[in-house]
Amino acid sequence: MNWMILKGLNKIYGLIISVFIVGAAAYAGYALWDNAQIYQQAKDVQDQIRHLKPKDKGPSFDELRAINPDVVAWLDVKGTNIDNPVLQGKTNLTYMDKDVYGNFSLAGSLFLDTRNKADFSDHYSLIYGHNMDEHLMFGDLDLFKDKDFFKKHRKATLLIPGEKREFSVAAVLQTSAGNEEIFNPDRWKGNMGTLGNFLQANSKWYHAGYVQALIDHPDEMEVLSLATCSDGSTNDRTILILMRTKNNQPIKDEGIKSNNTIIGHGSKKTGDTQNPQFWMRMIVGIILFIVVFEGIDRLRSRKKI
Repeated sequence: MNWMILKGLNKIYGLIISVFIVGAAAYAGYALWDNAQIYQQAKDVQDQIRHLKPKDKGPSFDELRAINPDVVAWLDVKGTNIDNPVLQGKTNLTYMDKDVYGNFSLAGSLFLDTRNKADFSDHYSLIYGHNMDEHLMFGDLDLFKDKDFFKKHRKATLLIPGEKREFSVAAVLQTSAGNEEIFNPDRWKGNMGTLGNFLQANSKWYHAGYVQALIDHPDEMEVLSLATCSDGSTNDRTILILMRTKNNQPIKDEGIKSNNTIIGHGSKKTGDTQNPQFWMRMIVGIILFIVVFEGIDRLRSRKKI
């Protein structure tokens, strides 16, 4: 009788495991489909809006603002797929999950921090965007962590109503989302102060001439920071620093074409244990270990019988 009960319980246990595996496979399939839909939606919006990109000479934003009056600029980072309108909402959450048309979208939009002036007259401006695969939104910021890519791709353009501003890529870094130097634009309302020293100490790569110009003449410089999530972490952010002079004069750096002007300290990571993907992988790994272990154990039991 005890043997029959154990056999019955074993069948129930096997059924539960089978149902779990089928359910996990179904969920994984749905997750892949849902993820594909998110990326396709982002691509569709990008394709639809790019034909409204303002022209280089005397850019007009009339058509874009007819779609959404929150459009404040258009950002184009050369050598990447970052070529999108920039919006500014009532809060920094407004365009976290809305596209330029105002529709719900997990891809969100590129958006300017609400503490910055919409006409980009601040010394320091901060633009956010999601880190997405397939070169969408700010996914290409990670490319600048590679020294060769950082060395070869140095230009970006910001179009604002009536003006075209040319920026130079100055630095790339990985830092905590709570970093005041990067994520508090109010800190630099007067001038850039010690921001150049911070970049020297914390950048993965930086152009020495550009950062030195920021240290020597902080009141004459304009900095544009592009921020996105880093490595899937909830705490780390990848930051690309763009720079220009306020009077649009070239940044002096006689050796800028020399490899010696590119200096790096390596990426500084923080908060990886807060990464939800890390814990998801841990849970999936444990479940797979249990399933494999139980499968092997059952095979051994059958051989003994």
